[in-house]
Amino acid sequence: MKSRDRVLRSINHQEADRVPLAMGGGPYGLVDDLYLRLVKILGLGTPAAPFREGHSISFMDDRVLEALGVDMRYCWLGLLPNSPVVQGEDDDTFFDSYGQIWKRALPYYYAGKGLLSDAQGIDDIEKNVKWLDLTDPRWTAGLHERAKNLHENTDAFVVMRMVASHGPFQTACDFRGTENFLMDMSLNPDFAQALLERITTSIEGLLKISLQTAGQYFDMVELPGDDYAGNTNTIMSPRMFRKFIKPCLQRLVNCVKEFNPQLKVMLHSDGAITTLIPEIISLGVDVIHPLEPLMATDIPAVKAQFGDQISFLGGIDISHAMPGNREDVIHEVKTRITQLASGGGYILAPSNHLQADIPAENVLTLFRTAQEFGQYPIKPMD
Repeated sequence: MKSRDRVLRSINHQEADRVPLAMGGGPYGLVDDLYLRLVKILGLGTPAAPFREGHSISFMDDRVLEALGVDMRYCWLGLLPNSPVVQGEDDDTFFDSYGQIWKRALPYYYAGKGLLSDAQGIDDIEKNVKWLDLTDPRWTAGLHERAKNLHENTDAFVVMRMVASHGPFQTACDFRGTENFLMDMSLNPDFAQALLERITTSIEGLLKISLQTAGQYFDMVELPGDDYAGNTNTIMSPRMFRKFIKPCLQRLVNCVKEFNPQLKVMLHSDGAITTLIPEIISLGVDVIHPLEPLMATDIPAVKAQFGDQISFLGGIDISHAMPGNREDVIHEVKTRITQLASGGGYILAPSNHLQADIPAENVLTLFRTAQEFGQYPIKPMD
């Protein structure tokens, strides 16, 4: 079966020839160190040119995806608004397109003092943030050409990666500070809603220009990642989610679906988000990533309750199984396929970026085991 058909069947809750495989999207890629080791172990020669700056995940190499049997291929904007790319006062200080400061703690970056951490009112939202100039041609540089080539010259399922690393909630937390913004939602709701509205307008603009540039070639669009939970529960109530966050996400989903109702939409949200899954389904989201394997998340129960309403991408534990031995990886793959693959609706992928503590050989084992054990009909575990 062709990759595009395989993924579409799965998202439409039908069993294909095997479970589809994904790696390389906005929240499920390879950190640079691991990528370079994979290039070497696969004998691919010279690494690909970096596709972006200011990140620890800098390479998008179709040769690696081909070698691993990955069914998806990815497109991206030429700029990302949250990327720390403008040099600051020292080697570890950078600014993104909004003017937000970022600090480097190798190999990662974290938001420094928020642009709006000292904001006194709604007027500061326009005064303190450099809102995006969407006429800049760098946003869409190379997008049409890559998307058209992937759609017409490969059988891959074509995915538009996140147009921003962070969604409305997390960007608001970057600008304001997480504790401040959570307090705003309770004590200063007009400010919180005004900030979310302005951020959503910015992200919606990026989605629109990506769709106008190459949307006819996309099979799925990833929404920017937005995390609403920790390892044991959500960090906001469903009521707060409905009041503040859901309207923002609805605008982004509508932006995609109004362009093409057949386009699939994926939302990434880490943590124990089970109580929010009904809300996410009601938005019209087709795929959730990562269904993170946590003690607080009963994955078989989630599949039983929601598996006919939404599809899951991810599930593979990157914290314990992937850095472990070969048998750990094999057991993890078989467990997730057994729990999630029946009836379709599952695309196997890492639950977040594969990190530098993972042996390259384990990545090969991950995808080879998935291809072998993921054949439909799914066999019981040994």
